[in-house]
Amino acid sequence: MSAHNFLGNLQTYTDGLVEEGKTPAVSVAVWKDGQLHLAASGILNVETGVEATTDSIFQIGSITKIMTVSIIMQLVDEGKIDIDMPVRTYLRDFAIADAEASETITVRQLINHTNGMSGDFFPDESRQSGNQIARYLDRINRLPLIHPVGEYYSYSNAAFAVAGRLIEVVTGVSWYNAIEERIYQPLGMSHAISHPMDVIRYRAAIGHFADQTHPEGWKQTEQLYLSMGQAAAGATLTMRAEDLITFGRAHLEGGITQTGERWLSKTSLAQMQVQQVNVPTVSKAFTKGYGLGWGLLHHKQPEDTVYGHGGVTYGQLSMLRVIPKQNICFAILINCSEMGMMTEITNRFLNELASLDYSEAQAKFVNLSSVEQKRFLGTYASLGDGFRIVSEEDHLVAYYEDTVLKTPVERYSLGALEDDFFYGFNRDGSVALELQFKDCQKDGRYSYLFSGGHLRKRVLE
Repeated sequence: MSAHNFLGNLQTYTDGLVEEGKTPAVSVAVWKDGQLHLAASGILNVETGVEATTDSIFQIGSITKIMTVSIIMQLVDEGKIDIDMPVRTYLRDFAIADAEASETITVRQLINHTNGMSGDFFPDESRQSGNQIARYLDRINRLPLIHPVGEYYSYSNAAFAVAGRLIEVVTGVSWYNAIEERIYQPLGMSHAISHPMDVIRYRAAIGHFADQTHPEGWKQTEQLYLSMGQAAAGATLTMRAEDLITFGRAHLEGGITQTGERWLSKTSLAQMQVQQVNVPTVSKAFTKGYGLGWGLLHHKQPEDTVYGHGGVTYGQLSMLRVIPKQNICFAILINCSEMGMMTEITNRFLNELASLDYSEAQAKFVNLSSVEQKRFLGTYASLGDGFRIVSEEDHLVAYYEDTVLKTPVERYSLGALEDDFFYGFNRDGSVALELQFKDCQKDGRYSYLFSGGHLRKRVLE
């Protein structure tokens, strides 16, 4: 199908996703060839039956990080921050459990995920008031270091929470106000919400989990927001798919707003979009990297580089992708937690809109003897989640537990690939995740397990 035909049938496509039971609701927006295309379908809340429209707002999760970095880079443009200076230059009370790391972590390392901080500290703040972003900085003084500063890439929500507080201290306004004054207002994002108290103004989605005992096949999530202290990492921002396109276009079009005003310097834009660090991947179709805020996908040709970010909150998923050489930007918002389905939709859009094929060749697996399997056994954990690798009937199996989202423990059968990579297979036999074991020691055991962007440290038993 041509891109023209796909866009002409965009509403039919979104209707099909809902009719097939893949999500309660979906909202998409596409910018291509100087035109905006919108479509939405489904139910925002299975308990109320409110229908989704293109003006409906969804939580965007970690796409927030790009906006947080955009503000930091504006402050760089203004001469108020040097990202290669230690965080303590601006936040004198910044401290984690490792004293040396507290002194040396730079702002750049904070926002390119090489800081080593344990990333998923989500305190329960549901009944607390006050500035939880400032309070979060006080709470992390015992947060452990997962790896030496600057040595590896490991996705850190905690680091971006610190970045949010840095913005507050340097600007003198709350992070929420900074988002509105420096992002929403100059870019004209008219249905974008920073603080949860304002969500009621709009037609808002609520998160869902698959539940076949429910008549609709979905159950409303019990919790609505991640920790408020993690706002700058992705806890609260809520908006239309169209608003994400407006934000994406500001980066796509050289830091110029739609009214023709300079919003971010070309130098700062380039730093955000240029690879700062490699990200491990088993893929043969593309390689991964990370800039400042933006994740990077490098396809077969340099001109096919895609930058973007995804987001996960309680029962909601988001995706923003920008293909600069083709002047394409698209956003996808759904109110369920089916990650595999989001990947399927994203790859379909990349293929139909930009002729980028992210399908993988047939994997070649390596047989491991029982002796070789022992090198990988053990528990690998960080604050917030962990994997337990065991051998069952002479086959490696991973058990994954998420203590933040508190989802049921998941079991994955592992298939060994080259370079200490593995695929993790669901019970239905589909590939659900990638894993890589890192830093092999003299005894043949590994120090770390990398999966889903996060590094987990092996727990000594």
